[in-house]
Amino acid sequence: MKALVGIDLGTTGVRVVAYDLSGRVIASGRSVIRRQTTEDWIGALVEATPSERLGCLKPEEKMVTVDSTSGTAVLVDERGTPVFPPMMYYERAAREFAELRRCGSSRELEGRGVRVSPTSPLPKIMRAMRSDPDAFGRVRWILPATTWLLYRLRYDEADRWEGVETDWTNALKFGEDITAARPRWFAPIFEDAGIPLRLLPSISPCGTFIGLARGRLARRLGLEGARLYNGMTDGNASALAAGCLTLGNFSIGCGTTTVPKFVCGDLKPHPAIYYHKHPIEGYLAGAAPVTGGMLDWVADKVFGISTREAFSLAEEAEAGQEHPYFPQGDRSPFDDPRLGAALLGLWPEDRPRGEVRGRIFRSMLLGIAFLEYFYIRLFEELFGVEIPIVNITGGGTRSRLWNTIRASVYERPVRIMEGRVTMGALIPVALKLGVFKDPDEVLRTLLRVTETVSPDRGLSERYRRLRDTFYDRWRALRRVVGAA
Repeated sequence: MKALVGIDLGTTGVRVVAYDLSGRVIASGRSVIRRQTTEDWIGALVEATPSERLGCLKPEEKMVTVDSTSGTAVLVDERGTPVFPPMMYYERAAREFAELRRCGSSRELEGRGVRVSPTSPLPKIMRAMRSDPDAFGRVRWILPATTWLLYRLRYDEADRWEGVETDWTNALKFGEDITAARPRWFAPIFEDAGIPLRLLPSISPCGTFIGLARGRLARRLGLEGARLYNGMTDGNASALAAGCLTLGNFSIGCGTTTVPKFVCGDLKPHPAIYYHKHPIEGYLAGAAPVTGGMLDWVADKVFGISTREAFSLAEEAEAGQEHPYFPQGDRSPFDDPRLGAALLGLWPEDRPRGEVRGRIFRSMLLGIAFLEYFYIRLFEELFGVEIPIVNITGGGTRSRLWNTIRASVYERPVRIMEGRVTMGALIPVALKLGVFKDPDEVLRTLLRVTETVSPDRGLSERYRRLRDTFYDRWRALRRVVGAA
């Protein structure tokens, strides 16, 4: 029996899922990451992997890939041993960013759809290179986390790593030119950063075969002899798992961040979106403003209750009485890291505490739905298309209330997709192996729709007025920020 094995290396945990070719889960496991070290990543991977079940399969029956958070960098020596601790995607190097931002190469790369930020890998690599040049001298490979883990599975600890390849989705934030016929490193920005290109892996498509798993780690996981394939970022994997497989497909990942994704045939620069080379065809336009993380923060730090309790209070709040809430991420709706989130419309009314909390929290749910609607309309207007139905996935889809709010704000049906991030990363592998004839067959066979939620006409009428108010204030705020 052939098995598609996906490994999801997240920020807080590792998830391993094996599927048969009908999309049925045949083995799975997960474990928590407690510290951001490669040793802890491997420890969590060992705990999460259903090694006994996988070990019963023949080596040639196992096809393995990895997805992970984009923008995390691992600097290793010639045998894959880290020289520096992992440079996590959320860490910042503001001074080096300011220096790089003044370079013409940074502006030129931005014109090609990739914007350097303080959290991008390059500024952090510059900082490491300058802070400890002796250690940096031992670096042989600068790798995304996805690539590091795949080659840790490919090589034994004593082997020298050679011919390392990374996929074109993980390469993006490191300084990739995706406008070329075949994605490549944008050499001028590496020259300005002082980082030798010889330290970077070559770039190849997602799903490319890179070798067989071998060595002690592969044996511990029951994966010795398994075939390894280039992976992708977790955002791209999530988008594919939500059905973003062909031109015109659209989805929203609903979690700590709101991740709208749209499959397009060309790049149309816009300050609120960035582009990936799509793992299968065309480009994947998207964004990732922090939104759901604000819900957890307000519930815990402001209300002093669990997020679940906050959702319960929101269900009791009256629809149409919400305060317009402005969710602001580090790049959406306008790219200005000085601007945080703002609650507007609050007034100290003499109301029970639970009612006030419920109204505020429901306002936040509504505001995030307005932000999501902004991206629906943006992609429709930017690419001249109609998005008749919205696929959503992620932890933020578990609330029936929120899904109804979304459908009513969007004024179109919402289709909840089963959270199969690990399957998303495996889709290019399955297509390259000829297991399925086209993406439509993949969608029918490997992905799962758990529910479709239709708009509530009464809610749509109430929310249309609030939505107009929201965007009027948003535009006014945009003018203020632009003038600052």
